[in-house]
Amino acid sequence: MAGAARHGDLDAAGIGLAIYRELLTNGSSEREKVDASLGLTQEESTAGWHELDGLGLIRPSWRTGKMETVEPDTALIGLLARQRATLLAQRDGLTALAEAAETLMERYRPMVTREPGEVEVEVLTGAARRREFVRDFTVTVTEVISSMHPGPLPPPEFLETSLKTDRALIERNIRVRAIYGQSVNSGPRQRKYLTDLAALGAEVRLIPQVPFDLLVADEHSALTPTDPTDPEGPAVVIRGQTLIRSYLAMYEDCWLRSVPITAKPSNGQDDESELTEQHRTTLRLLANGLTDERIARTLGVSLRTVSRLVSEVMRYLDAESRFQAGVLAAANDLI
Repeated sequence: MAGAARHGDLDAAGIGLAIYRELLTNGSSEREKVDASLGLTQEESTAGWHELDGLGLIRPSWRTGKMETVEPDTALIGLLARQRATLLAQRDGLTALAEAAETLMERYRPMVTREPGEVEVEVLTGAARRREFVRDFTVTVTEVISSMHPGPLPPPEFLETSLKTDRALIERNIRVRAIYGQSVNSGPRQRKYLTDLAALGAEVRLIPQVPFDLLVADEHSALTPTDPTDPEGPAVVIRGQTLIRSYLAMYEDCWLRSVPITAKPSNGQDDESELTEQHRTTLRLLANGLTDERIARTLGVSLRTVSRLVSEVMRYLDAESRFQAGVLAAANDLI
């Protein structure tokens, strides 16, 4: 049929754009009428409407029930709000899990009979005792050490010591994994540390929200604060696979939702410099749904410059798409 020939080479985004343009041109309408007007096949129709619905660009009118358009800036605000709510719920859920695990171990475990040595819990107080434990912790690991940190990063001298420790682990063929909160990647010193760590061979990832500090060695030991909101306070050491596997399952969930940082080659320039006001303005204009052409006119620059600014912003945020860049920018109060 003619519609199939006209739209056959378009992907879901292209078909969605055609449907959106049709609704803008002719006003709200039933889905069947729009499909007929554009000559869409059933498969094309499903893909196109699903694309618009997922982006929040359409909604049924409360008066007529017909489909009507939503402005891109309004849709983006809605998507960011839903994403933020999801991240907050996940953070609260992970914090609740840690609190429940602590309650089970401290209050209920002593009331039942367990085989000796199945699970051991030790509370560490004082910074010196924690540092001593971490030093011993890294010596005994045999396969993989996994950590996650909400931030902020400790002082530079501690970071140098940490890099030396990680280098020694990697030289022993230990797999080193680290997840950091996106806010940690907010300045030149912090980004240099993360890229230096990745350059050693560690697997470094970023996620918008990290629930609490956690360090896990193999499948036998873990170290985490007794209070997730006070990482400098007492820490609890947990030994035994029974409980460690639960912490590792939570860690793997964060790992799958994070994005990797790769070591960037040095070219004599600081590719990771702070965002300029021009970068931030570009971010705000993107969040408001402006096209590259309108951004260029607003900034008084060429399309090529806009393309470069967007690429630099995405690289700064370690985003793989413009939408992800918007989410990360909102999470870090950049827009």
